Amino acid sequence: MLRIFGLLLVFLASTLLLFAVWSFGPLPQGAQRPRFPRDLDGLRDLSSSLGRYEESHAVYTLLLFSTAYLYKQTFAIPGSFFMNLLAGALFGTLRGVALVCTLNSIGASFCFCLSALFASPIVDRYLTARIENLRCLVNAERDRLWVFLISARVFPFTPHWLLNIASPFLDVPLRYHASSVFVGLFPYNLLCVRAGTVLAEVNSMSDVFDVWTLSELFVVSLVLFLATRMSKQKKLERKVSDHNVLNGVKMS
Repeated sequence: MLRIFGLLLVFLASTLLLFAVWSFGPLPQGAQRPRFPRDLDGLRDLSSSLGRYEESHAVYTLLLFSTAYLYKQTFAIPGSFFMNLLAGALFGTLRGVALVCTLNSIGASFCFCLSALFASPIVDRYLTARIENLRCLVNAERDRLWVFLISARVFPFTPHWLLNIASPFLDVPLRYHASSVFVGLFPYNLLCVRAGTVLAEVNSMSDVFDVWTLSELFVVSLVLFLATRMSKQKKLERKVSDHNVLNGVKMS
């Protein structure tokens, strides 16, 4: 119960912080506070208003975007697709990709830490079966864990929120977790941010992730996974060979 209370306390404090950044920032006369979009039309309106606003309040726009992005990532709240599109519309491809990859990694690390500190009652009650399945996969690839985690992040259908929450209970080091998020989600972030630079042409998520694009992500993930398996197999064969040689020396 104490852990749940701690999690709620952190959530409340983070919500108040986001509200403070949203409420007390500079606002041009007659303008309205930005609101999180619920669809692409709302995202276009927000992009247009923030784009004009960013010209005179660049630092505050960056602060508001970063705070909102970290809030969503830390508490595993859906919406990274819209935020990545918005990053492309506001900051362009290069700055946008660098920003969202960094925020992704930091936010996923925050989620990792919160899960390790407070989430065990929730995990034990609702995610036990999923955690056990993931533990079998992770333990099987322990020798090449970092590459395996990257391939899991590249794979287009991976539940990233589950990986962020489960990683502390799978004995995944935080440095592996954070760096694999940064590297593995780079293709996804690049596609979203680049689409955000031409937001007017995006009508649905399928315009960004069509069958061909999803296939490419799947192939990259599969190649990384197979490379991990082959490397593991070669290492095992080398150990067996060395063992046989040593036994032969002993027998003689």
